[in-house]
Amino acid sequence: MPDPDLLVALKQAKLKRMFFAFVPKGSDGKLIVSKKKIPPKEIAEAKKEISGGMPVTGKCFGEDGTMVFLVAKPAPPALSAVVKKVAKRETGLTIDPEFRVASDADAEEAEVTGAPAAVASTPPAAPPAPATAAPPADRAQPNVLGIQKALHKLGFYTGPLDGVVGPPTQEAIKEFQQASGLPANGIVDPKTQAALAKALQGGTVAAGGAKAPPAPAPSAPPSAPQADAAGTPPTEQELAKLEDRRREFKKARAAWVAVKVKAEEDLEKVKDGARMAYLADPEQFPKIVKGCKDIDAILDNLDDKLRDTLDQYASTPLKNQAKLHALGAKATEILDGYSEYVENNPLMKGIDNKEFADVVIHAPIKKALADLRKALS
Repeated sequence: MPDPDLLVALKQAKLKRMFFAFVPKGSDGKLIVSKKKIPPKEIAEAKKEISGGMPVTGKCFGEDGTMVFLVAKPAPPALSAVVKKVAKRETGLTIDPEFRVASDADAEEAEVTGAPAAVASTPPAAPPAPATAAPPADRAQPNVLGIQKALHKLGFYTGPLDGVVGPPTQEAIKEFQQASGLPANGIVDPKTQAALAKALQGGTVAAGGAKAPPAPAPSAPPSAPQADAAGTPPTEQELAKLEDRRREFKKARAAWVAVKVKAEEDLEKVKDGARMAYLADPEQFPKIVKGCKDIDAILDNLDDKLRDTLDQYASTPLKNQAKLHALGAKATEILDGYSEYVENNPLMKGIDNKEFADVVIHAPIKKALADLRKALS
């Protein structure tokens, strides 16, 4: 019977961050999603109810057609497929889970109030002294929402307005600080607050993240430093074309995530088929199992190496073409290396012969990588 509470919670998670707990049991399990951190007692009861394994907990939220699950430790590669299956069965919703590691995935989030004027690095009750380190990723801070709105208005931040200091928010703060001639430490101290206020009132920081220096020489034309740092800013017509390209890129990225999730599901079928076929062959069985584990590791490594770059590329303002080109080049380099591996991997090609299971892995992965590379070009 469908779970109406889970259905509502997953729909809310598409719009804002929610807490989750998943209790696995083989290729099945139980998913709990809530606005507040899920009590250990409730998780223990769910585990007891299904005789499940070690619970996986953290936060989840929607992003570009995927459902991101933040966890403190790397999740098993097959977990995405299991969570997708459980969510579909319990709610009828089709989600594309993507697990990411975040040091504060289980941290409570404080309420966000007010405007950006009072934001700093939320030190505990102690003598007033400026913080020297950036706050941990994904930890909520007072008034962060106001900071995000200010940076968004100035063109430095394009992520979700969720009041959480995650990597995209810290990166935007650092970019703003660099553009304002301040130490790029990711901490919104009084000098950064003042610079934000000045910029919002039409100060010296150019909107869209263009790195205008704080005090250009009178003899130099205003556009010269920007041209040197990031090239001539795109026109409105060029921006429209760039928006179209970004949409195509996001489609290609979503397609890659879907192909990767499907490949993980199919690999489990291949493993089951290989075990049955070579269960009595002590020489071949370990080789087959090791080959499947090797592919699991490669798929997981690709996610780690490529994901962060693609996320930064998707959230960088279109006017910041210099950074976009750099991130695009980095992602393309990773894609080319992986495409070469996929092209020359005999085991992945062999799986497409359907000897152990009626699945195809090599061809769709190769196509998804090619489409992603084309979208980045």
